[in-house]
Amino acid sequence: MRTSDDLFRLIHSLSRTEKGYFRKYCARHVIGGENDYVALFDALESMDTFDEAKLKALLGDHPAAKRLAASKHYLFQQILEAMRLYHASSSTERQIVELLEDADFLWEKALYDLAMRRVTKARELAVAHDEYAFWLKTISWYKNYRHVVLERPESDGSTDPLSKEQVDVMNLLKSTIEYEELGNLFHYHLLRSTHGDADGSSARWIAQLGEHELLQDIEKANSRPARLNFHLALSNWHYYHTHNTEAALYHAQALLDMMEADPEIAAARPDWPLTFLQMWLQRNIEAGRYDAYLTRIDDLWADHGKKPTRNIEVKRFFRAMNTEAVYALRSGDVTRIDERYDFIRTRYAALRERIPAQSRIAGAFLYARLFADASRWTEAGHWLRYVGMEDDELRPDLHAAARIIRMRQATVEGDRDLLRTTSRSLKRFLSVRNMATSRTEAALSLFRRLSDVLTPIQRRSLFDEIRRRLDSHPTTDPFDPIGSAGLREWLDVIAPPRQER
Repeated sequence: MRTSDDLFRLIHSLSRTEKGYFRKYCARHVIGGENDYVALFDALESMDTFDEAKLKALLGDHPAAKRLAASKHYLFQQILEAMRLYHASSSTERQIVELLEDADFLWEKALYDLAMRRVTKARELAVAHDEYAFWLKTISWYKNYRHVVLERPESDGSTDPLSKEQVDVMNLLKSTIEYEELGNLFHYHLLRSTHGDADGSSARWIAQLGEHELLQDIEKANSRPARLNFHLALSNWHYYHTHNTEAALYHAQALLDMMEADPEIAAARPDWPLTFLQMWLQRNIEAGRYDAYLTRIDDLWADHGKKPTRNIEVKRFFRAMNTEAVYALRSGDVTRIDERYDFIRTRYAALRERIPAQSRIAGAFLYARLFADASRWTEAGHWLRYVGMEDDELRPDLHAAARIIRMRQATVEGDRDLLRTTSRSLKRFLSVRNMATSRTEAALSLFRRLSDVLTPIQRRSLFDEIRRRLDSHPTTDPFDPIGSAGLREWLDVIAPPRQER
């Protein structure tokens, strides 16, 4: 069943042109009648959802049905082989691999000069696209060629230029790895913070990040990827920790400038332009520079270059979708969301399983919060259901915040039963994950008592009390479920503070 489902998903991920190429590929690899796996391909392509019984019915007495498991496995491999050929020139890594495979073949035929021409092309690609492992491999080819074929190793008697080049490349690789590791550790501690960070160790690590020796001077970043990760780490650090919006925007601008001044960056990593543009847009939102945001947000939606891969297509959608929601929440302007809402809702449903889990739940929650703030509870409920479909070990802060939004809705609609059940659910959730704080206790107190019958005066006193309790325990934690759910702002809407005389 799993193999069948994987095969079904692979086939339905192919574009029309990819499917056409696969059929042509099959036609070149058949003698006589139709390949068994083509019939299987057509049957699976015709299905909207995978159904094993329907698949067998579609195949009928076709030979593929008699050895279905083997046919499915073979078809899966054939699709991958065909797509390797179809996309051979679209990836730098693929081009380098093919050049080195060609070189290996020519070398075995003793056509050494022809082999080295391909090694030279592979080296040029590796240098241009920061493919340090392949660059090292090409140097080994040069060494072997000079020593074995030319029988004159290059040297001045004391140093070997090729060995020196290897050391230089290894230093570039080392710098790249060091900055990648720093970024990965930062990501780890940010995610750990979404679970409450009970012992405070992640908060301490993040607080000390700005003092890390690698982040004191960009000159320490020897390679291009290292320099990109230098700015990436500092923009995120200022965004999540110091809340210095200008510093966060400065480093986001540096990333965008580097990318736009150097086309090789996008060629090496097609997803980086999306990442850096989204970061720049979000930093402008945080800084209140909405005009700057509006000048570039359409670039995140639209692909102005060649037709993107499905990977880039999916990334482009969820990055644009999420960024638009952040803008609407911060600015209060939901015009752009409303103009695209039918598309966003339909496209999210279609691509949901392909969106990375972190971005998937973040996007669903952002839209739930956005519509809750606008008292558009039908739409809010739609997105809250998506949040509830995610594993609650993933972003537990958002799962807690989603429950608070549910209780906001229950309060507005006077649903005391929902208030009681959701309040109990939230209390258990926070207790199991050791996420309870003074702020969550204030929220639980509010909704637990709202589930009782209160007079208008009692409700007003309760709202004032909870407002004071939240104000006495402020936080700048970006993963605070109370802040994420907009509880404090909601209190001011439903019970505006009394004017002092």
